[in-house]
Amino acid sequence: MKNCKIGKWNRANQKGIALIATLGLASVIAILAAGLMAGGLAELQAAKRFEDRTVAFHLAEGALDQRIAGLKTNRSDTAPRSGAPNNYQITGSYGTTVDPSENNPNVFEIQATGTVNSMGGTTDRRITAVVELGSTSPFTYGIFAQSFITMSGNAVTDSYNSNNGPYTSDSAGTNGDIGSNRAGENTVTLSGNVRIKGDVMVGPDANIDTAITTSGNSVIEGERSAASAPMTLDPVTLPSGVTNLGNLSISGNRTVTLPTGTYVYSSISISGNGRLNLSGATKIYVTGDVSVSGNGISTAQNLPPNLEIHVQGTHTLSLSGNGNFYGAVYAPDSRINISGNGQLFGAVIGETIVDSGNGNIHFDEALNSSSTSNSSTQLRSWSEL
Repeated sequence: MKNCKIGKWNRANQKGIALIATLGLASVIAILAAGLMAGGLAELQAAKRFEDRTVAFHLAEGALDQRIAGLKTNRSDTAPRSGAPNNYQITGSYGTTVDPSENNPNVFEIQATGTVNSMGGTTDRRITAVVELGSTSPFTYGIFAQSFITMSGNAVTDSYNSNNGPYTSDSAGTNGDIGSNRAGENTVTLSGNVRIKGDVMVGPDANIDTAITTSGNSVIEGERSAASAPMTLDPVTLPSGVTNLGNLSISGNRTVTLPTGTYVYSSISISGNGRLNLSGATKIYVTGDVSVSGNGISTAQNLPPNLEIHVQGTHTLSLSGNGNFYGAVYAPDSRINISGNGQLFGAVIGETIVDSGNGNIHFDEALNSSSTSNSSTQLRSWSEL
C-alpha cells in the first residue's frame, strides 16, 4: 500500500515537473517572440523614419528647384511660398523663403523646407542654397515701354532670328510682340494701317479693352493680355573704366568708323550723308540725347546683336530717315521716336515709344540668346540644416 502511494506521488511529481518545464519553455518562447516583435517593430519604425526623412528631403529639394525656376522668370518675386505634394500617399508640405543679396541683383539665398506627417509626429528636412542666376536679356519684345506705346502710319511688326540667316518676308515669324508695364487706359494705341504680327501685353490687372485700343485699319494678329507681373527694367549703369568721349556729331559726307568695343558719349547726332561705321560687336552708352537719321549706322554684318545702344537717364532718342537700323536700343527712362521709311531690325525698349513711320519692325529673336543673355545658374553654396 505504501509503495502504491509512492508510485502515485512519483507520477504526480513527474507531471508537475513536466508542467513546470512546459510553462518555462512557453515563457522562453514568449520572451523570444516579444523580443522578435520588439526588434521587428523597431526595424519597422527605423525604416519608416528613414522613408519619411528621404521623402521630406525630396520635397525640400523639389521646392528649391521650383523656386529657382520661378526666379529666372521674375526676380522680383521673393515672397515666401508654400504648398503640399500632389500625392495621396504623402501627407506633408513644402515651403521656401528667398533673401536677395544687397550687393548683386542676381544672387539669392533660398531656404527650402520639406515636411512629412506621420503617426509619430512630423519629419523636417531643410536646405539652404545660395544661387547666382545668369544675367537675362531684356529684349523679349520687338517694342517694350515702361508706359505708353503709340503706333500709326503703315508699320508692321514681325520676327526672325539672325542666327539662322538674314530676314526674308517669306520666312518671317509671328513673334513681333509689343508690350508695356503700364495698366491704365490707352496704354497701347494703334491707328492707321499698323499690323502687329504678334501679341500685345500690358501691365498687371489692366482692363485689356481700354488699355489696348485700335482704330482705322490697324490689326493685332496675336493675343491681347495683361502681364502677371511687371517686367523689371534696370537703370542704365555706365561701364567702369571707359572714358566719356563727349559729343559724337556726324554730318555732311563724313564717316566715322569704330572698332569692336564699348564706348561712352555725352550725345550722338548723325544726319545728312553722315554715317557711323561699326567694325564688329559694339556697345554704345549715351548720357544725353540720340538722333540718328540720314545714312545712320552701319552695323557689322547687319546683325542686330552686334550693336547695343544704352541711354542713361531721361532723354530723347530719335530714329528717322530712310536707312535701315540693325541693333538693340535700351533706354528705359527715355522717350523714343521712330519715323521715316527705314526698317528696324532688332528691338527697342523705352519709357514711351512713338512710331509714326512707314518702316517695319522686325524683332530679332537672337537678341534673347546673344552674348547679352547668360541663362546659366551657378550654385555658390549648399547645406542641409
